[in-house]
Amino acid sequence: MKITKDRLKKDPRSEDCYRTTIESDQQKIDISLNLEDISLEEMIALGNLFFEDFEDKKNKATDEIVSAFHKNYNENWADEENGYPVLNAEEFRQKLTITAIHFYAKDLIDVIYQEDGMFGNHYLIAQSYDGENFDDATMFG
Repeated sequence: MKITKDRLKKDPRSEDCYRTTIESDQQKIDISLNLEDISLEEMIALGNLFFEDFEDKKNKATDEIVSAFHKNYNENWADEENGYPVLNAEEFRQKLTITAIHFYAKDLIDVIYQEDGMFGNHYLIAQSYDGENFDDATMFG
């Protein structure tokens, strides 16, 4: 997986955003590079640095989502009668699918997950503020 300039398309809705798609585990992931105070070349380099160690980054991001939302799901959203059973951490993790990764500024990265309906089809987002670790998570949608 490598981001190259020739694979990027300028986002028509945004002045400083470029998009592409990569594939991981037969899954398409939308990538957006949002240039704030950084050049396109620098952002491509940062994105590629992230993907050099993608398995590790993916695991860290997913760990943060499981840590932030697994207990909440079991306590507030699980509904046996409607096909949403209580899940252990590994079962919960298996329902998560990365659909997009957004790179902002120099070190801000959002990894966006679909959650297989566990939270009413909201997006779960793991956030990194240093480009390396994922210390925050939020729900959107």
